[in-house]
Amino acid sequence: MAQTAGAVEVRMGEGIAWLVMAGDAANRLTASLRRELLSALGRAEADASVACIVLMGAGACFSEGDDPAELEAPHAAPDPATLCRRVENCAKPVIAALQGRALGTGAELALAAHYRLAAPGTRFGLPNVILGLTPAAGGTQRLPRLIGAAPALELMLSGRAIPLEAAPAGLIDHLATGPLEEEARAFCAELRAEALGPRPAAQRRDGFADPIGYQQAVATRRAAVAATPNPALREIVAAVEAAQLLPFAGGLEFEGDAYETCRESEAGKALRAMAAAERAAAAAMAPARPGPRRIAVLGEGPLAVPLLLALLPVASGVAWGCESTEALHAGVIALRDRLEEAQSRGTLSEEEAEQRLSRLRVGSPSEMAGRAELILLAGPGQRDVAAPAGVSRLVAYPGRVEEVGLRFAPAPAAAKLVEVIAGPEARAEQLAEAEALALRMGCLAVRVRSGGESLGGRLFDACCRAADALVDLGQTPYDIDAACHDWGWRRGPFLRRDQMGLTRLDAQIRAEGAVNWASELARLGRKGRGAGGGFYDWPEDGAPQPSDEVGALLAARREAAPPLPAAELRRLLIGAMANEGARMLGAGMLRRASDLDLVALQVLELPRWRGGPMHVALQMGARDLRGALARVAHPDRAFWTPHPLWDDLVTRRADRWPDLWPEI
Repeated sequence: MAQTAGAVEVRMGEGIAWLVMAGDAANRLTASLRRELLSALGRAEADASVACIVLMGAGACFSEGDDPAELEAPHAAPDPATLCRRVENCAKPVIAALQGRALGTGAELALAAHYRLAAPGTRFGLPNVILGLTPAAGGTQRLPRLIGAAPALELMLSGRAIPLEAAPAGLIDHLATGPLEEEARAFCAELRAEALGPRPAAQRRDGFADPIGYQQAVATRRAAVAATPNPALREIVAAVEAAQLLPFAGGLEFEGDAYETCRESEAGKALRAMAAAERAAAAAMAPARPGPRRIAVLGEGPLAVPLLLALLPVASGVAWGCESTEALHAGVIALRDRLEEAQSRGTLSEEEAEQRLSRLRVGSPSEMAGRAELILLAGPGQRDVAAPAGVSRLVAYPGRVEEVGLRFAPAPAAAKLVEVIAGPEARAEQLAEAEALALRMGCLAVRVRSGGESLGGRLFDACCRAADALVDLGQTPYDIDAACHDWGWRRGPFLRRDQMGLTRLDAQIRAEGAVNWASELARLGRKGRGAGGGFYDWPEDGAPQPSDEVGALLAARREAAPPLPAAELRRLLIGAMANEGARMLGAGMLRRASDLDLVALQVLELPRWRGGPMHVALQMGARDLRGALARVAHPDRAFWTPHPLWDDLVTRRADRWPDLWPEI
């Protein structure tokens, strides 16, 4: 007999109650699913015909855990911890039959069951730490009781999902070799034959068998995470220690307090905001479709080899077309060198490297374009090369885009995000092709409306423009960079420009009365790290040092001012970038504010645990930040004047930027 109870399908037969979670595709443990599980569990426990209860997930997944929408406030009743305690305290044996993925509170539900079976290929993990959170439903207390401190900490601190074929001893009771339901039925028969009943993890002590080793594992991990900005790492270590020292109920209370502490932390909010931004970007991408098998890269220049390196793993054939045979020869050598470096690091085997090289053809642009299914322009001068009818040409280098362009990070092979530039003549089919390619490359695609300007380029320009304005107002490059570094931003705007080379930044505009300091130093021969000096002095061996020569130049060119506090320097830099983001939103260039935050993480290398400028601006307070921007007394008033969207945020007391861009 089968009946449906909300999101839980209940089946009875042969002394077994099958409770099958049938929520969304991920079987997330929403409040409604938790309620239905509790109700179904109670009915099964009370049914005299039921000897065993099996928890399963419908479809290909056990459960991926929490609904992300629940993470910004305390869980609705019944919370996951309550559900897990009820499962653990059930008077009849509860067996979790796992398949697909058991993650987060889904994994914790499995830990609360008395026994665990798994289908081959099942992945198990507690990725809470990636969101700045501890487990919330007893994971820090049950897992170390089952497998010990060292493997439990490795699993929780890494956030990785492991295949259960390689599970630590004690995590699962049986790895299925046949259909999971049949093996669960046989497992229940064995329990009944051997008169084995419930086996609560709360009463297990297997993981405490070596108390000194347990304490040593905790101490080692505590030292390793002591300086981390993510508080969840430290709290997880403390909770695992508490599992050994406190009664089980006290350990659960400790974990609950730690979860709430992390949920309210600045780092936790930023990490969840960035994860939400990634989900939104992924949901907005065109539906998955087969990508092009044969791709041609046309043109030479610094982008060509990195593009080839990124495309070779995902295309069946890559053709590089270039008029210069010397450039082709040098490029192939550089490509081999990169692949050999990957082999030496252990990230690529010799066989894989040779396979990738075997997919590469080189020759003239016209010859290489002839059989292509997609063309990427890696440099100028290739737009008129003849190509098969209907084949899209995507502009991958900075420049004018009439139809569709792609903008990668400086290292496309390592990029996790690509901007898809929708030019004035872009067609939906071309945009879908570009996003399909991004998917094959393992990248998120962020769609941008412009004639070629990228979000990353414009954001970097705004950062430099704001930093130069602060120097105009009497601050030093070194105080500004130090304020960034102390905040977790590894390379401030002046250090970053030195490393890029200052001659590349002449095109950055400044208003009348404002100075492009990179351009000024380059004209004096201080062209950056490669020249031995830019904003900093760069000794051949050693770290960059503040330059007395630059200090004297600044003293002669503008009036010094009392140094601003580091927090104020950061506030003005972040505020200026968020103000530029507001302009992009208002002009329709940007679809969502969170897209700009993702770009900022990649292009500016802002720390993920801080979030991007649009997120940080809201955390600083829209009213205060609007006022700070308005008070900047600098000649570049058009840049510093708050965009009208700030007024809207303040009036509505909004906690998020609006979405102003209708779908294409």
